Amino acid sequence: MEKAGNFIYGLASGMVRALSLILTGTLLVCGCLFTCYSEDMVSQLVLTKWDFLPVSLLGLGVWFLVAYQLYRWTLQNPQKRQTILLVIVLGWYVLGGLLLVIFGRTGPAADAVSVYQAAEELASGNTGVIHPTDSYLSYYPQQIGLVAYEEILFRLWNLLPVSLSAHHAMKCINILWACLLIYYQYQTVGLLFRKDSANVAYLLLMFCNAPLLMYTSFLYGEVPSFAAFSIGLYHLIKLFKKINQGEAQNSLIISAFFSLLFFTVSVAVRKNALILIIAVVLVTVLEALRRKRLFLSGLAVCYLLAGCLILPGITAYYEHRADSELSSGVTALSYFAMGMQESSRANGWYNGFNFNTYQNSGMNTELTNEISKKAISERLAYFQQHPKDAIYFYGGKFLSQWADGTYASRQATLSTFGGRSAFFQSLYEGDYSRFYIGFCNLFQNALYLGAFLFCLLASRKEVSSVHSDLVLFLCMIGVIGGFLFHMLWEANSRYILPYGLLLLPYAAYGTGLVSEALASRQNKIQNQRAH
Repeated sequence: MEKAGNFIYGLASGMVRALSLILTGTLLVCGCLFTCYSEDMVSQLVLTKWDFLPVSLLGLGVWFLVAYQLYRWTLQNPQKRQTILLVIVLGWYVLGGLLLVIFGRTGPAADAVSVYQAAEELASGNTGVIHPTDSYLSYYPQQIGLVAYEEILFRLWNLLPVSLSAHHAMKCINILWACLLIYYQYQTVGLLFRKDSANVAYLLLMFCNAPLLMYTSFLYGEVPSFAAFSIGLYHLIKLFKKINQGEAQNSLIISAFFSLLFFTVSVAVRKNALILIIAVVLVTVLEALRRKRLFLSGLAVCYLLAGCLILPGITAYYEHRADSELSSGVTALSYFAMGMQESSRANGWYNGFNFNTYQNSGMNTELTNEISKKAISERLAYFQQHPKDAIYFYGGKFLSQWADGTYASRQATLSTFGGRSAFFQSLYEGDYSRFYIGFCNLFQNALYLGAFLFCLLASRKEVSSVHSDLVLFLCMIGVIGGFLFHMLWEANSRYILPYGLLLLPYAAYGTGLVSEALASRQNKIQNQRAH
């Protein structure tokens, strides 16, 4: 049994390492050669342009020079100066986030405004939004967790003697979530690698993460969900560390509880977080086999059950409260069918097929699935007859999601309730948007290169001795799962934001290695001159 467990673990570890290297290498090449972006904020058509490779390489050179200089600055007093950097990064997100609230003046729109309005109605005591046919939640019941989260915020806001709209406060709460995300991911980098260079590189990466800062004004589930996941991940990594150190069972239970709590919150606010929870469950099960710890097996079951039951549980609560029911909503199969179709924005992006099919079928799940199956069969037949078109279609779908360094942050936060400053208006739709796109493209290239260097050098003893392989690659497993899922599901570069954030610890390690190498070379040169 022990040999079988070790064999399975070793096989899984080898596959993950190989897939991670292939994926990050592909992302790096495509990121340096292509940029995807939108110019027209009305049509939001995704354009793809070739990048001039020497400029991309020069940008990466400048990036690593800055990382090296920052690392050199911290060497005199690593602990104190890293703390200073952490405070600067957190302060930047608070200041930048508040500037976006005051001058960016982004309001909820599209799905976000539907969720916002449903939460507002429920907070006022109107349960009419819980309806089988005549409600936004009738089509998208998976948003019920986000509605519950926003209803809580509405109720708290309504207790205050202020006349401002609640979405101002919700954006401020998003800033706090972003700060928690940064703090706990920073701590996770420390647990995973125990390298000052990685800590410094992470803080530099996060300081330059303009899309995340922009998304603090996006009233949807991305920021709170990933922040909750980051807190849960920190406690899970800490749990594995405690097991390695042989700490008492009570201490293990505390870490396990907090990881379970925040993983569950992550899924409740954004259902797609289940992809990350599946990665957590897989790693926890394989670690249980390798370590022969029944406790870990039970914890994996709890992660899975909580992730799968939290949204049905919230739905049952609201249905009981409203004495009404919600329908099962737009079917998953219709999303897969839509993911194989052209769109006015880009290949596989939203074109209304899923919503229209469900609506036109009279909200009949079986009929919707039949129509979706037929659409999938027709598309597969077309791709078989035209293999070049299939390559171009999925190549375009891939690039439109993974080569957009802005992660559609301009499109997502475009909506305004009036009075946006000239600077921010230009940043969204004017001349400054070019600088924003270019900066985000450079940031993404650095992210991909750092992650690739990690995957290339992760066999180093100094890395593998800290944590076992699959614990070290847990976030990368989530990225692989997200890549596969969104190549089949509805596409959108906004959906890739969490996976870009998952790559940050690896990019920090890879960037830190370059900083260390440059510092070592500089020291050798100085020693030679001294002699």
